[in-house]
Amino acid sequence: MKFLTTDYPSPGTVGRYRIDSERRIRIEEYQGQVKLGDLKSVIVAMVSDPCWSPDFHGLIDFSDAELDLSSNDILRLALVLKHEENRTRGWLAYVAASSNVFGIVRMLSYWSRNTDRLRIFNTREEAEGWLECNVDQIPPNFREVEISEVAAAFRNVG
Repeated sequence: MKFLTTDYPSPGTVGRYRIDSERRIRIEEYQGQVKLGDLKSVIVAMVSDPCWSPDFHGLIDFSDAELDLSSNDILRLALVLKHEENRTRGWLAYVAASSNVFGIVRMLSYWSRNTDRLRIFNTREEAEGWLECNVDQIPPNFREVEISEVAAAFRNVG
């Protein structure tokens, strides 16, 4: 049986996720005071979902959330996101309505090495519009490279 959409509210947390296989997108939504444990709980549940694919794009909505994360928490979350089974290859669109959340997401993008495929928006509509425009594009550094291209690049190093 194939599920087109999974909607999972993580128990005991302030977050939930949805996976839409048809649109190749996962949507995470958070509200209220969000701590590191809340974020990790949703991530662990999401990547264990049978509908999960690392090739799907992500929309992470913090518009109704207040992130309660220290710099050490941000670094720990970045390490979780960099771990192979949690790592995604798609575009990431974050919604950050406050400057505090914006700063935290920028730090997270730097430490998780996602700056080249991540965008931060003020509204959900802007984020969804950007993802719709880029849904068929592969983010930089994730395109398949021909071996001949790599060999040519090494030959030209001098």
